[in-house]
Amino acid sequence: MKLRLIPIAVAIVIAGVPAGAQDVRVEVFEAANGKPIIGANVSLYDSAGTIPLGGSFSDQGGRVELRAPGRGSYRVKADKVGFDTWTSVQLMLGERVVLVRAGMAPMRAPAPVVVRSETACLQLTGPGTAVGDLWGEIKKALSGNAQTEAQGLVPLDVDLYERVLDRNLGIVSEHAEQRTRISRRPVLGISWDQIDTTRRGDATSSDVYRAPDAATIVSDQFVRSHCYAAIRGYGPEAGLSGLEFKPARIAGLPELTGVLWLDPRENALRALNFDYVNLPIPLRIARTTGRVEFQQLPSGQWIVPRWYLRMPRVARVLASDVRSPSVSRDSLVGYQEVGGAARPAGTKPTSQLANATEDADSPSTANQSVIVGVVYDSTSGKPLGGVEVSTGGGKFKAVTNSGGRYELTVNGPINDRLVFDHPRLRLFQIADQVQTVSLPAGARSQASVIVPSYATLRKRLCGRNETGTEAQGMMVGYVRDPYGKPLARAHVWAAWQISWVEQNGRLVSTNQQRTVETDTNTDGSYMMCGLSRGAQMTAKVGVGGRPTLEEKLVVPPSMVLEHDFQFVNR
Repeated sequence: MKLRLIPIAVAIVIAGVPAGAQDVRVEVFEAANGKPIIGANVSLYDSAGTIPLGGSFSDQGGRVELRAPGRGSYRVKADKVGFDTWTSVQLMLGERVVLVRAGMAPMRAPAPVVVRSETACLQLTGPGTAVGDLWGEIKKALSGNAQTEAQGLVPLDVDLYERVLDRNLGIVSEHAEQRTRISRRPVLGISWDQIDTTRRGDATSSDVYRAPDAATIVSDQFVRSHCYAAIRGYGPEAGLSGLEFKPARIAGLPELTGVLWLDPRENALRALNFDYVNLPIPLRIARTTGRVEFQQLPSGQWIVPRWYLRMPRVARVLASDVRSPSVSRDSLVGYQEVGGAARPAGTKPTSQLANATEDADSPSTANQSVIVGVVYDSTSGKPLGGVEVSTGGGKFKAVTNSGGRYELTVNGPINDRLVFDHPRLRLFQIADQVQTVSLPAGARSQASVIVPSYATLRKRLCGRNETGTEAQGMMVGYVRDPYGKPLARAHVWAAWQISWVEQNGRLVSTNQQRTVETDTNTDGSYMMCGLSRGAQMTAKVGVGGRPTLEEKLVVPPSMVLEHDFQFVNR
């Protein structure tokens, strides 16, 4: 284990101060050169260093004064983005003021973020891992914002809005409000009766959904109830490092999931993208989205310059079929959105803050068009990540995340094909993998792809079996060489025995051998129809210049056998 020098606090007791003051005066400086550190978040803790008892930010001279609630043992902690957290020894506070000099050392950059697997969501760990290093820096910013808002350290001018949107995110109605010199950002929410016109009995108008604040995200209860994973930035967050969080257990109440985005070049928190999971069933008809942005002021305090929450609005509608007028279903009628923009009181709005609703689902300029959507795989019951979505002949691209969602931004209008590319989409010949889109400049739209169920795919691609009792079974997959490259024009065939056949509604004993065969496509994919339920098969692959590959396989209950073949070097 490597050891390194840690700056030691120097505690000086100053005489002549009235008894009972219990004050601590802290000077924060760079350990290497003694330069004062402006805007460090300095807090007083209990003797164990676990319970915060109040704090403030260091001034232009790196100084801050803290007051303890009574005599006793305490510790002082100092945090600032880009520096290691500094913690004092135990301090005995009583009749005299204690002066503490805190020398802070620059922090090393967070560990490189690797592409995570779907099972990599874990409880938070300490420094030395990608997740632990990211959380260390993110927590500094969140704690700074929580303290700034709780103490009202930065008076704000705020522009608030509440909007009703149609299905295409067009504004139907809007209410705007301005507030000046308020001590903290208002917390707005969306109530149940605003988004469900029928107000069914599983929720009440008192159920309100809000954008989370920093104090919630950094709380011990939230941290213990969620798991975390480090991810690379994508789309508009390209170049950022993300700390993704999910509920560790899905209970009966709505829970938050999302990504905290950190700029690794400056170790600075930029934004939180969040969503709600486990919402009441009617609200699962469309995606809930939200975003909270963070900004550190030169004085060290953290504010939220922009935020929004958007939720689907649903209604019960009667079926259009006159033969069953009593049948009703949930229908998406639009969205409800609340949000705002904030700035230090007396400052002018910047162009970045001029439009508070400009977000991940909106174009960043009036000339940009945006398409958003989701790719869902019904065969697995999960969203499909890693799908490349492109237009303009591949000039504009996006990739779906682990939740199957994507955002594609195009400069100017769109009148082109939208292509969804993924091995599963090609394998099952999904028709919607190529869609025609036409949007004027600055418009927004949605385009999604759903991979049908196995039963639908069998019926669509193979048709019914020879007796007409059910859709044929199918076998699909890829053939690759020893280096993982696709093999085109490889011959694939499978054979199995049939013991019984149905004739005129009766099972008749037989001893037939069935065979299906095909050649692979240019991408190495193959598809064969005609498989029998539960068949125990011998599958073979032949290609010129290589020994024949042979495997024993069984058709699963779904009657869709997905199997890849790969040759090996001998």
